[in-house]
Order: sequence, then structure tokens, then C-alpha cells
Amino acid sequence: MTRYKYTPYFEHEVLRKRPYLKKEWCIRVVENPIRVESQEGNRFRFVTSIKM
Repeated sequence: MTRYKYTPYFEHEVLRKRPYLKKEWCIRVVENPIRVESQEGNRFRFVTSIKM
């Protein structure tokens, strides 16, 4: 299984503000994106759909 590291910002801010998010979903999106958008600051947005 692939291991992922999370930034302190993600751990303490993103997950706190969005308690409905699951890390498993984030991994699935990164591994199987429908679209990847480049952003400023060497950042990327990964887009897909999640079925609950």
C-alpha cells in the first residue's frame, strides 16, 4: 500500500473545517483524478467524483 504524508495545514485546518472529508477519499482522488489543474505556488487541484 502506498503511504502518503499530510501537511500540518491539511491535518489541522482543512480537516478541522471540513470534518466530512475522509483521508481515504483524498488518496482515491490523487490516484484516480478525472482532471488535474495547476495552481500558483507549485500546487495542484485533483478533481473526481466520490460515491459515498
